[in-house]
Amino acid sequence: MARMPGELIHATAIIIADHGVLIVGPSGAGKSSIARALIERTNTRGMFAALVSDDQCQLHPSSGRLICSAPASLRGGIEVRGSGLHAVDHEGTAVIHLIVELVDKAEAVRFADEETTQLQGVAIQRLRLPEGEVESASRAIEAWLFEPQWKKLTS
Repeated sequence: MARMPGELIHATAIIIADHGVLIVGPSGAGKSSIARALIERTNTRGMFAALVSDDQCQLHPSSGRLICSAPASLRGGIEVRGSGLHAVDHEGTAVIHLIVELVDKAEAVRFADEETTQLQGVAIQRLRLPEGEVESASRAIEAWLFEPQWKKLTS
């Protein structure tokens, strides 16, 4: 998943509270649907959420962080499959804290370990979730962002 600096990738990026989330996966995997669902759910809780970019994300490293922005031609638009592009609240850039990789169900993990991937030379935590499962993916992302990880006590 290593990329060259400033590369444009096929992905969707959002800000949830103060966390940047980059969602990657094949066309039709549910990237835009998950982004919309998370934005709506977060706003319903009275917290900040906004789109950064849908379909294409410009990534570059800066001071050890991964920065994402939208190409000018796509700013503020998100796809609703079958209906086209629609205007949404958006932010110009985000620092990415989590990469969600939408994969075939057989490749998804049930219990996420602390897994990282490198993008633009920056290590970012990663979740591998099954494509096409908007509700369960949204819950998993919210849990990763807002709930402490349970650790089994050893004696």
